[in-house]
Amino acid sequence: MNRAGQMPGDGRAAPVALRVANFIDQGIGLVASTIGVLSIVAIFLALMADVIVRYLTTRGLGWPAEVPNLLFPWLVMGGIVLAAHRGAHISVSLLLDALGRAAARVLLVAMQVLILVTFAYLAFVAIDVIKVTGHQLFPLTGIPQFYAYSAMIFGFVGIVLTCAVYLVRVLYAEDPRIIFAEEPEHTL
Repeated sequence: MNRAGQMPGDGRAAPVALRVANFIDQGIGLVASTIGVLSIVAIFLALMADVIVRYLTTRGLGWPAEVPNLLFPWLVMGGIVLAAHRGAHISVSLLLDALGRAAARVLLVAMQVLILVTFAYLAFVAIDVIKVTGHQLFPLTGIPQFYAYSAMIFGFVGIVLTCAVYLVRVLYAEDPRIIFAEEPEHTL
């Protein structure tokens, strides 16, 4: 199976679950990339505006100092989700490489289910954090701090969706180890 939703070789359409997983996967990549890029651009522009105004008037704007506090969590979580989406987190595959197809499939399913359940729980717990921070405001802008903390929920849900995508791929792949195979340029 390839990411385009076709079975290799004969051109048969992939199962609906795999096509849905691929669609979700593309959405995750697009959303995480967009959040990361927009966050870093907004941080840069706000700080640059503050520097320019400070240089011209010897007095800063003030509010740009709060922009990194608001957007840096989004930048970090966007990067974490994007790394999970691309399979770029550090991993040790010695055991996986030593197993046969069936055992590798069982191990990969167990891993994805464990990660999925853990991050679903963390997303649920993060809701309590947002309830606590909902009344706290950034002093200069008056923006509620829960906007920054809500990045945790985005990240945790992004990881959950990524694990669900990988779980579907592991279940449908002829050899599930191929899904997590390293690119040659990333090996030592």
